[in-house]
Amino acid sequence: MDALGAGGLLGQVEDRSVADVLAWLATAPLNWRKSITHVAIDVTATYRAAIRTGLPHTRVVIDHFHVVQLANKMLSAARRRTTAEVRSRRGRATDGEWSARRRLLRSREDLTDEQFATMWNALGEGQSGRPC
Repeated sequence: MDALGAGGLLGQVEDRSVADVLAWLATAPLNWRKSITHVAIDVTATYRAAIRTGLPHTRVVIDHFHVVQLANKMLSAARRRTTAEVRSRRGRATDGEWSARRRLLRSREDLTDEQFATMWNALGEGQSGRPC
């Protein structure tokens, strides 16, 4: 949540350097900086280092969008790796795991109950390489 309670962007820096982030933080009043308890950032070591330096009392968290993005990348990498290990080749459109790749990345709310149950049961039974 931002300082105004609207959930918007508080500020943006031109560059991804620690110095630029610290310079932006220095423009804010000290009492405001001390009142911050959590900072949501993207997955950038530079931003984390800047927050650790400029706001050492805060808890740093990764924003929701970037957590989901990272999870999707890891799931896709695992799917590709498993396909290569099981089939000794890249996935093809006729492979179950390849045809289900988009469904694997959908949120639960975007799946029908039947789609979710099929995927969940296949995962629970350890069925790799079968269509979901």
